[in-house]
Amino acid sequence: MLEIRFHGRGGQGAVTSAELLAQAAIKEGKYARAFPSFGPERRGAPVSAFCRLDEKPINLRTVIKNPHVVVVLDPSLYEVVDVTGGLRERGHLVINTSKDPRAFFSGNLGGLAAVNASLIAQEILKRPITNTVMLGALVRMLPLVELESLAQALEERFNEKIAQKNIQALKRSYQETLILTPEDHVEREGKGESGEAGDARITGEKDRDYSWKELPPGCIVEPGSTRKNLTGDWRSRYPLLNRERCIKCGLCWIYCPDASLIRKGDGFYGVDLNYCKGCGICARECPAGAILMEKELEG
Repeated sequence: MLEIRFHGRGGQGAVTSAELLAQAAIKEGKYARAFPSFGPERRGAPVSAFCRLDEKPINLRTVIKNPHVVVVLDPSLYEVVDVTGGLRERGHLVINTSKDPRAFFSGNLGGLAAVNASLIAQEILKRPITNTVMLGALVRMLPLVELESLAQALEERFNEKIAQKNIQALKRSYQETLILTPEDHVEREGKGESGEAGDARITGEKDRDYSWKELPPGCIVEPGSTRKNLTGDWRSRYPLLNRERCIKCGLCWIYCPDASLIRKGDGFYGVDLNYCKGCGICARECPAGAILMEKELEG
């Protein structure tokens, strides 16, 4: 049995998320239960919702204290709720964020899915309701149900106009979700997967904090220091890879002037945001149009 916990605020649709996921699973012949847990019943107050999925009947009706997956609809909840409390070892986290998602990656996670759900909701739904957007990110990380099953659940839940907008948001989120695995979060080593010196791997190291500083013109005062200076804080935009369009040609890696694109074991390329300056060369050179430059929001 798979247990999923949703965290949102009143009015964002966390409860509806759990119900839609359960309905989609039932359509596919699975068993499911979904139910909410309310605090103060007012808009904006923290709300939790729960969903259980299984191939056999489910008898449990209790709240989920040790979920396999946590879905966070509102990033501000991190300041007031222990959203990952009780998350199982190697569990999965699905978050709505415009920031570098590696800031949310901890050592016990089995995977993390990140998407700027607030932006997608505002652009498509014209409202800050991120529930269906986050479902797209959830099923991108874990194929719990088919997108088509979720679309059918939406069509049954809402009128045609609202349903179609939510389906559009669902599918866009699925395409734009960034997936991180523990392999993406290992420290840089002198030798990478190819075994050649200088081959970089994505790092999760946080104890270095190098930023802009003035240097005497024309002088090399610290030879070999390039890799320890985290030039990513210069960035105002970042590259977002669409895996559905990527043809794994490697041109982004070839043209990157900062060696911040790293080939992973599955042939796709990850971005080391500690060093990416957001120049956009990778997006410009990509023959498949699989890289988009997204604005890095402040705060």
